[in-house]
Amino acid sequence: MNVFQHLDELKDSDGVGNDAIGLSEVFISLGYKSHFITRIERKGKPLSSQFHLVNSFDYPTSPEDIHILHYGGAGYPYHLFQNLPGKKILRFHNITPAIYYKDTTTPDIFSAMEKFESLSYLEIASLSIFCDSIWCDSEFNFQTIAGYQFKNPYVIPICKIYDIHSKFESQSRNLSLVFVGRYSPQKKWENFIELFSHWVKEYPEAKCLCIGSVIGAFDGYFNKLIDVVRKFDLEDKVQFLTGKSDVEVLSLLKESGAFVSMSEHEGFCLPILEAFGSGIPVFAFAKGAIPGTMKEAGILFDAKDFPKITKQMKEILSDKEKRASLISQQFQVLESYNQFPFSEVVSGILSTGIQ
Repeated sequence: MNVFQHLDELKDSDGVGNDAIGLSEVFISLGYKSHFITRIERKGKPLSSQFHLVNSFDYPTSPEDIHILHYGGAGYPYHLFQNLPGKKILRFHNITPAIYYKDTTTPDIFSAMEKFESLSYLEIASLSIFCDSIWCDSEFNFQTIAGYQFKNPYVIPICKIYDIHSKFESQSRNLSLVFVGRYSPQKKWENFIELFSHWVKEYPEAKCLCIGSVIGAFDGYFNKLIDVVRKFDLEDKVQFLTGKSDVEVLSLLKESGAFVSMSEHEGFCLPILEAFGSGIPVFAFAKGAIPGTMKEAGILFDAKDFPKITKQMKEILSDKEKRASLISQQFQVLESYNQFPFSEVVSGILSTGIQ
């Protein structure tokens, strides 16, 4: 038996890549042969799976096979996924609303993103007709597609085992703030930098670590972030760190004082759980999938009141007991993710949950 996972590109460092790799390991443990079909050639660590390119796919298939399409918007030529024999599962990760690009990029890019969003939902409507099941990685993503009447819907978190930095330190190693993600408008990096402009007044030695990747189409947004840094006179404090490996990112997290997310649209937000495992307090704007991902651990805020948030963060980071309690709760939530029975759940769905 074969399982084929379809996606644009298999990366080691993003949520979709982590999920696809994790699922491949689950299927191998269940006795399947694991395959990836991608549009872009694989670059990364060796895996116990076979790799194929969409345009040259010629591997023999059968009705006993399983095909999983990882979906985060239009782009992958899904007709191959549709026409190959076997069960069809849509793994839905989210679609970023175009509105976030309206005042942050050029009019042409905003127009292109509007078309991308419309096309993505047209594809979702088409996929809902022939897919045998949909697996959403968060309740938020499930609600996003609830109106499309997919057969056999399930919510299964990103398939990953997280490292837990169990060596607890009673005081913060430093008071730098960190966030991890692509430099794209929905992440609201400008809000993170503005919050830091308040934080650095309390802690002049702190740094603002912006760990991410620049997307070519959104250069205009990244340039605006540079302008925000200049506006608050923070050139020697804000660091844009790109090209970091997973190991380097985890090291930077462990050395930071707190993880802060101002993002307004996340389908899951894997970096929050990485921060949980790194043993640092997490503060996040309560939007999108973030409240569901955090499961009442960490600190959520409903308004971007920067002085108020700064005061709250200062109270927790400077209080040994409050900080220890917060980190302990985060460890407990992360352990619940690590105990999720992926093999049992996937096996059960395949045997009885897809009619």
